[in-house]
Amino acid sequence: MSLDNFLYSGFKFSTDEDLLKFKFKMLNSIFIIVAFFSALFALLSDFDINDIGPIHSKVDYVYSFLTIMLIFFLRSSKKNYNLTAHLLLTISLITFTSALIFVPQDEFRMIWFYLLIFVAYIVSGKMSGILYTLASIVIILSFNSFVDLELSPVAINSGILGLLIGSFLSYVYTNKITNYENSLKKQNSSLSILASTDYLTGIMNRRMFNDISEHYFLTAQKNNFNLTLLLLDLDHFKKVNDTYGHQAGDHLLKHFVETIEKILNKSDIFARIGGEEFAILLSQINDDNAYLLAEQIRKEVENLFITYEGQTIFVTTSIGISENRSTDTAFENIFSRSDMALYQAKHEGRNRTCYSDLSNDTVSCSQTTEFEFVLDYSI
Repeated sequence: MSLDNFLYSGFKFSTDEDLLKFKFKMLNSIFIIVAFFSALFALLSDFDINDIGPIHSKVDYVYSFLTIMLIFFLRSSKKNYNLTAHLLLTISLITFTSALIFVPQDEFRMIWFYLLIFVAYIVSGKMSGILYTLASIVIILSFNSFVDLELSPVAINSGILGLLIGSFLSYVYTNKITNYENSLKKQNSSLSILASTDYLTGIMNRRMFNDISEHYFLTAQKNNFNLTLLLLDLDHFKKVNDTYGHQAGDHLLKHFVETIEKILNKSDIFARIGGEEFAILLSQINDDNAYLLAEQIRKEVENLFITYEGQTIFVTTSIGISENRSTDTAFENIFSRSDMALYQAKHEGRNRTCYSDLSNDTVSCSQTTEFEFVLDYSI
C-alpha cells in the first residue's frame, strides 16, 4: 500500500472534493501520530523510562488500539469521515482526562487539551472546536473541584485562559478558511456554468453538447434506444447582420431560442453549436415524430419576426434530421448525416426539413406546402 493510498483511505477524489481530500490526509496523519506516540508513551512507562502510572499507561494502549481501528473504519466509506473524526476527538478527550487525573507529576498535562481543540477545528469544523473547548474547560474545573490535581489556582486559571485564547484564534482562522472555501465553490460553479453555456442565448454551448451527446449515444447504442438529432440553421442570417447590424442579429437569435424552448420538453437537449446553427437531441423519439417536431419548429419560426429600430425582421430555418443506426460507432456518424440533410435543405431552397433515410445514405426532403398537421409535442 502506497503512502498516498493510506492517507486518502484508498479513495479517489474529484476536483470539487479538494478540501475533503485534505481532511482525509490530515485525519489519517493524526491517526499515525496518535497510534505511534500513545503506544510509545505506554511502553516507556512500562520500562520505567517515563513514568505515567499504570492506569494511564493502559489507557494509552487502548487509545492506540482504538485509533488503529478508526483507520480501518474510515476506509470503509467516505461517508464515515464525520463520525470517525468525532470518535477520535471523543476518545482523545477521555484519554487526556485520564492524563489530567492519573499523571499528577506532569505539570504540563493540560497542554493535551490545547492540541485537542486545535485538531477539533481542523478535522471537524467550528462547532466541534467550540464544543470540545467547552468540554475541556468543564472537565478541568469539575475534576479540580473533586480531585486534587496538584495544580495551583494560577495554573488552572492560566490553562483555561489559554484554552479560550487558542480556541478563539482557531475559530477565526477556521471561519476565514470556511468563507474562502464557500467563495471558491461559488466561483467554480459560476465558471462551470460559463464554460457550458452559450453567453448570448443561455442555452448549452458546443463544448457541453459534445460531451452530453457522446454519453447519450453510448447509452442509446447499449440499450437499443432511438436517438435523433436535429440540426437547425437560420436562413440568410448573415444578411440580417449585414443589413441591420449585429445587435439586431443577437436580438433575433435570442427570440429564436425562446420560441423553440416553448416547444421542446425539458428532457430534450438544445444547444447552440455555431453562430446561427443549433442542435436538438431527442432520446427515444423515432424519426417520424422527430420530423413532426421539426416541422412544428419550422412553421413557428416561419411566423417569427422581431421589430428592431422600426424595422420588421423575419427569419426562416432549415432543418436536417438523422437517427442512430446499429452500425454507428460514434455520435459523429449521426451528426454527419444530419449535417448532410441540413445541406440538402439549404440546397433545395431553404425553409424546409430534410432527413437522412435509415435504410441508405440518401436524403429526402418533403414539400413544406404539403404538410398539413403538426405534432403537439408540448403535451
